[in-house]
Amino acid sequence: MSKEITSRAADYSQWYNDLVIKGELADHSAVRGCMVIRPYGFALWENMRDALDKMFKDTGHVNAYFPLFIPKSF
Repeated sequence: MSKEITSRAADYSQWYNDLVIKGELADHSAVRGCMVIRPYGFALWENMRDALDKMFKDTGHVNAYFPLFIPKSF
């Protein structure tokens, strides 16, 4: 499998994308520039979100959400 993954030193962006796809964390979507997060990828996200949320709240910060898609006019 490692021969199918781009070297991190050669192309960091491609290496990251290779890991996400080959690790079955996400798949490409029919919508350009979007990906579908698969179950293992979503579980990782939930664990990171929960850990970060605790750190934020422990320091008195609050969460905020921003638009997922921003109009081209902006």
